[in-house]
Amino acid sequence: MFEPETLPTPDRDRLSVLVGFILLTPVLLRFVELPPRTFTLMALGSPLSFTLTGHWVLATVLPALACSGTNAVLRLHPRMQQPHRPPFYLFWPLPGLTALLGAVLLPRLSPWPLWWGGLLLLGAFLTLVVIAEFGAVDPDSFGFPRARLALNAIAYGLAFISFTLIYATRVRSLVTATATLGVSLVLAFELLNTTEAGQRRSGLYALLVALLMGESAWALNYWMISPWTGGLLLLLLFYLSVGIAQQHLLERLNRRVLAEFAVVALVALALILGFSL
Repeated sequence: MFEPETLPTPDRDRLSVLVGFILLTPVLLRFVELPPRTFTLMALGSPLSFTLTGHWVLATVLPALACSGTNAVLRLHPRMQQPHRPPFYLFWPLPGLTALLGAVLLPRLSPWPLWWGGLLLLGAFLTLVVIAEFGAVDPDSFGFPRARLALNAIAYGLAFISFTLIYATRVRSLVTATATLGVSLVLAFELLNTTEAGQRRSGLYALLVALLMGESAWALNYWMISPWTGGLLLLLLFYLSVGIAQQHLLERLNRRVLAEFAVVALVALALILGFSL
């Protein structure tokens, strides 16, 4: 176990390079106009089309840079240099999703001052995520509980933003349900893999949570509510399903725990519906 004064810290140079590349890429693509291309395919008997633009390129490049940069920063952690180190991909979900949401939100900020502010906010938030990931590499370290708590809060925050953005598109359920399923799978695995159940069991339960979320998003599309309300309802369901799955993996699931989740669900549902009406 590391003592507080001997806790490893991220290499500032590598962290600065990571954030610098993340901030530079949107700036370059802001001034480079790529010709749009439209693709159409048949899905469930009806045509589904999408247009490939520079925004799609940004949404592909930024997560890749965030994940590869996170690898470079975490590689210097003492535990990552041991024979039985954890796989690097376990630390990709939050940096990758943060970069992806940044790529989605930045083009919506049309005034230049607002766009630059959003870009700087993305860099600061991504820095926080990578530092927290670094602190959560070693479960036996002194700073692990605090880092894990920060990552859990970030995961639920990203879940709410993602669910709200997906629901706000109001496109076909095939698209929104699939996107909700993908986001839920990634974040549920991030949250459930902190137990000692192993990656396979955590992955299986994360898949079950993701399937539930995808089906719920499909059904929620038929309810004409605001994007904020839709995002909050999906977040509530995600929190409950992940929490119950986590308690089951920890072998703590009993009637008392279920009753606590039921009370939280009823109170939160009443608040959400009360403020949305």
